Amino acid sequence: MRTAMAAAALLAAGGTAQAATVSKSAEYTCPFPLINEQPIVAEITTELPETVEVGETVGPFQVEATTLINEDSRTGLTLVGSTTLEGTAQAKQTIITPAGSEPLNVSLTIPETDIPQTTGSFEVPASGQAPEVSFDDADVGSNNTIELGNLTLDITARTADGSIAPDPIGEFVADCTLNADQDPLLHTFEVVPGGPTEDPADIAVTPEAVDFERTQNGLTAEQTVTVANEGDLSLGINNVTLSGPDADRFMQSSDCTSVAGGQSCTVTVTYFAEGDATHNATLTIDSTDADESSVEVPLSGESFTEKVPMISVDPTEVDFGTVTVGQTQQQDLTVENTGEAVLNVTSVSVDGDTSLSLVNNGCVNVNAGATCPVTVAYAPTTEGTNTADLTIESNADGNPVLTVPLTGEGGTGSTVDFLLDVEGQSMIEANGGTLPLNGTIDAVLNLSTRMYEADLTLEKTSGTFRIIRFFSHLKAQADVAFEQVGKTTGSLIDGTLTSKSKAYVEVPKVRVSLFGFGLPIGGGDECRTAEPVTINLESPEGETFKPLEGGNLTGTYELPPLENCGALTDIINQLMAGPGNTIDLSLTPQL
Repeated sequence: MRTAMAAAALLAAGGTAQAATVSKSAEYTCPFPLINEQPIVAEITTELPETVEVGETVGPFQVEATTLINEDSRTGLTLVGSTTLEGTAQAKQTIITPAGSEPLNVSLTIPETDIPQTTGSFEVPASGQAPEVSFDDADVGSNNTIELGNLTLDITARTADGSIAPDPIGEFVADCTLNADQDPLLHTFEVVPGGPTEDPADIAVTPEAVDFERTQNGLTAEQTVTVANEGDLSLGINNVTLSGPDADRFMQSSDCTSVAGGQSCTVTVTYFAEGDATHNATLTIDSTDADESSVEVPLSGESFTEKVPMISVDPTEVDFGTVTVGQTQQQDLTVENTGEAVLNVTSVSVDGDTSLSLVNNGCVNVNAGATCPVTVAYAPTTEGTNTADLTIESNADGNPVLTVPLTGEGGTGSTVDFLLDVEGQSMIEANGGTLPLNGTIDAVLNLSTRMYEADLTLEKTSGTFRIIRFFSHLKAQADVAFEQVGKTTGSLIDGTLTSKSKAYVEVPKVRVSLFGFGLPIGGGDECRTAEPVTINLESPEGETFKPLEGGNLTGTYELPPLENCGALTDIINQLMAGPGNTIDLSLTPQL
C-alpha cells in the first residue's frame, strides 16, 4: 500500500472507483483549560469507494467535519470574554489491509466561529485535504478497513475587539481521545487486481511553432511552449536545446524533468531583438516517448529599429558679454532634429533673471534633419551679472528637456580708447628660429567691467631658419603674414592684462639659400594654416600693465599645419607647425 486513505471527514473521491456514503458519529474526551475533561461529538459523513483496483488512484480528498461543543465548554470559553474561536485540528486514522496498517494524519482548518453568548451547545466546522490513495497487489482483499483515531485541537480564542483572550483560555492545545466504549470502524472496502495495462507515455507539444513577430531592437519578448503527456505512464524529458542559425538570439528555461500521465510542464522561450533582421532557430525537446523521441519547434522573430526624434542646439550656451545698461542685445540659436522622426517641440521658455528673455520661438514640429530658430535677448537694467536658463521641451528620444545656460554682464558704458605700438618676437619650436613682430593694437576698455575689445594689426615679417637634411646645413627664409579673425578680447584687472587673439598665419613665400642663390620651395597666395591659431597672452608675473604707459605680454601657442603651400608642403610644416611656440611682446603708447 503506497499511501493511506483519509478518514474522519467528508471525502470527495476521485478516480473511477464507485463511492458509497458512510455516516458515523464519533465521541471524544478533550482536556480543556479551567473546565478539565469535556466530551465532544464529531459528526462524520464520508464518500468512500467500496471497491478499488490495484494501481487506481483515488482522491485527493476534500475533508469536512462538524464538531458539537457542549454547554460546559461554552461557559469556560465565555468566562474570560471569548466571543470567537479559530485554529487547526489533526485527525488521526489508520487504514488496514493484508499488507499491514498505515497511519494517516489529516490537517484541518477551523475557521473563525462565533461562540454563542446564550446557554447551550454549539457546532464548530473544520475542513482540509488529504492526499491521493493507491494500492498495489499486496493490498488485494475484501476486508480492508479504515478506523478512527484520536484528535488534537490547537485553538485560539479571541475577545470582541479581536485580541487573544486571557490565559489559559486564549491559546491552548487539547489532545482529545476517542472514547474506548465505541467501535472505531469507519468503512470496509475491497481491493481487487488491476485492470488493463496503462497506456505508454505520449508527448504532445503546443504550439507547434513560435513566432515572436515584430520586436523593437534592444527589447525582449517571451512565449511559452507546453509539453504534455497524453499517456498513462510517466514521460521523461531528457533534454531541451536550442539550435539553428540565430540560436544566440533566443534563450530557453523549463521545469520539465518527468511528466506524469495527463500532466504537463512548461518551456519558456525568450527572444532578444537586435538590429533590423529576421531571426530563426529551433527548439528541440528530447523525451522517453518511444514513438516520437524528439520534437522540434521552429522559432522565428523580426527585430526592427524604431525611428525616433533627437534634438541638438547650437550654441549650447550663450554669453552676451558686457551690455550697457538700458541697451538690448539679441542672440540666435539653431535647434536641429538629428533623429529620423518628427520632433515635436512642446515648450520653449526662459527662467531666471528677467533681463534675459525669449524673443522668438520658431520651433513647433521639426522634420528629421531640419532646423528651426530660437532668439533670446539680454536687456540689463542694472550693473552686474545676470543668469537664466533657456529650456526646450520636446519628444526627443533620451533628452526630452534641453537646457541652455544664458549669462550677461550689465555695464555702465563708460569706456576709454587706447592705441599701442606692438614690438617683439616669436620663437618657432619646430626649427628654433625667430620671427620679429611689429604692429599696433587699438583697444576700447570698459571701465566698469574692466573688459576690452581690440583690433590687433601685425605687419608682414620674415624669419630665417636652419634646416638639417642629408647631413648638410641649409638656411630657409619664410615670409609670414597674419590675418586677424574677430576681435582680440581680454581683461585688465589689478594691473594684469590678459588677451586672446585668433589669426590665420599666411606664408606667401619660402626659399632656401643654396650656393648663394635663393631657391623657392613653397608658399603662395593660398598657403596658410588650416585653421586659425589661438594666442593667449598675459602680463608677466610681478609686472603691472597701464593702458597709458604700456607693458609686456608673454604666452605660448600651437601653430596648426599649413596647407596649399605646394609640393613641399610637408617639408614646410616640418619647419613651422607644432606646439610649444613662445611669444614675447612689448606694448608702448603711440606718441
